[in-house]
Amino acid sequence: MCKIVVASDSFKGTLSSAEVGHICREAIEDAFPGVIVEVVQLADGGEGTVDAVAACRDVERVTATVADPTGKQIDATYIIAGDTAIIEAAAAIGLPLVPAERRNPSALSSRGVGMLIADALTRGVSRFIVGLGGTATVDGGMGLLYALGFRFLDDDGVKLEPCGAVLGKVARIVVPEAGAAVWEADFALACDVTSPLLGPDGAVRLFGPQKGAMPAEVEVLEAGMANFAEQLAATSGMGDIATLPGGGAAGGIAASMSALVGARSCRGIDLLLNMIQFDRKIEGARLVITGEGRIDRQTLRGKAPAGVLAAARQRGIPCLVVAGRVEDAGMLACSGFVDVISINDPALLPPELTAGDPLDRDVAARRLAVAVVRWLSEHRREGV
Repeated sequence: MCKIVVASDSFKGTLSSAEVGHICREAIEDAFPGVIVEVVQLADGGEGTVDAVAACRDVERVTATVADPTGKQIDATYIIAGDTAIIEAAAAIGLPLVPAERRNPSALSSRGVGMLIADALTRGVSRFIVGLGGTATVDGGMGLLYALGFRFLDDDGVKLEPCGAVLGKVARIVVPEAGAAVWEADFALACDVTSPLLGPDGAVRLFGPQKGAMPAEVEVLEAGMANFAEQLAATSGMGDIATLPGGGAAGGIAASMSALVGARSCRGIDLLLNMIQFDRKIEGARLVITGEGRIDRQTLRGKAPAGVLAAARQRGIPCLVVAGRVEDAGMLACSGFVDVISINDPALLPPELTAGDPLDRDVAARRLAVAVVRWLSEHRREGV
């Protein structure tokens, strides 16, 4: 029996992780009788993290009413696995929750994520994995911390309502009293970026425009975030918050949680692979197939395919990566993947599949199935 494991992140906006796996399994098993394909759902801290864990572990699903980034009340779901709550920040403050015309980070708050954490604390949970991908906010985590009992005062001692616009007004941070549940909690932050809080690759300048910030607003937010970083350092005694690796994740949530509640940032894919015992799932496999919508040099900096590649190489298993779009293919191939392929590469497709919108779900599904089967057909004689 030949075993292949398909463990791909989603092709964002087109195919979910589960869909990628099931399409590959059906195509491979139909084309190669006797081959067994096992599907493992994946995510690297963003959307799909909760579902990936729930697919492999016994969990309790919990729904709580929280505030979305605009303050609107919504229902958001998280899971509890054993003594650990797994929360996707995007469930409460994801960019898709904000209409395009309201994507103004200065006016948005991360409070909803803190409300999910607070809900879990009332249930006795003391360990948390918080996925930080796909958020709409750039408030330095003020809203999240506000929901956990922190308060932010201006020069006159007036309490500030948390949002990006008030970052520059924070003159003092008031922490919850001793004995508050937040002090007993352990937080692991699942990140897929290493960006700092400030600077050209930081929470504001790099990600602010992606979340709707106009150039003038970026400058104001950057100045405000610099002030907020100083207040975080003064309150925590932690030192230079602005350059903390990964501190810029989720609009600065990683920096403020690291400073004020002792959270530690981890590669999201590593946390997930550990939780689902991925090393056991690939035992005996002849090939591991991974992927995501776009593959480029950033893929190797903590994205899901990089984590899968590392796990496969530890066991000497070839790892193929597939994507809708591939950049820097030569560099990626040198990193250890047995091959790097685009499902939209005309060389892998019959003429009838070269037309159509690559972001259309049905088009992507057909191209994925054909590309993977063709690649396997060409490499079977090489022992793959």
